[in-house]
Amino acid sequence: MTSMSPHDPLVTLWQTTPKPDTQHLVQDLQRLNRLHRRLNRSVFAIMCATSFLLIVAEATGRVTTHGMLSAIWILGLVLGMVWRWRARCNRSDALTLDTVSLLKSMIARAKSDLLVARCLYAGVPCGSVVGFFVAKLAGISASPSAIAVHARLHLIQTGAGISTLIAMVVTGAILARSRHLQVQELSEKLRLIEADL
Repeated sequence: MTSMSPHDPLVTLWQTTPKPDTQHLVQDLQRLNRLHRRLNRSVFAIMCATSFLLIVAEATGRVTTHGMLSAIWILGLVLGMVWRWRARCNRSDALTLDTVSLLKSMIARAKSDLLVARCLYAGVPCGSVVGFFVAKLAGISASPSAIAVHARLHLIQTGAGISTLIAMVVTGAILARSRHLQVQELSEKLRLIEADL
């Protein structure tokens, strides 16, 4: 193998090239992880509140499904948690990825969080309207005589349900905005890195 002259322009270029700055990428990854955990906690709290409201509604006779609705909801919640846990266990370790692959995985996670946030602020109101009409058509709601006997309880449950719905929409809108900005920022960094390659 021939040795290169120290005056060779390639050697000079190699020696003067700055080391890649990975500090910002690590900070972005840490921030993404924090935001991802915050999103998961918010969604989990909302789902637990909804589960509680369903259980109370069925226990007081407002919804006449005899516990089946709560059981289906809680089963779906448990299956969703197991699926998310498996996805997290199968995720690649950030230390084994190169810069481009790491950025792509960060963008994929931010897009996944964006989808969850959009489901909160757009899907929840649509689901509520559909659920309301399905309950009316199927006759799942309490009878007018039961509502008259427990008018105050009916009012409290309605207020709690509407408050939870508003909390879901507001939380989803705030989280969707931050995740959308994050996806744009990471995509721009990825575009710049790929342009330099």
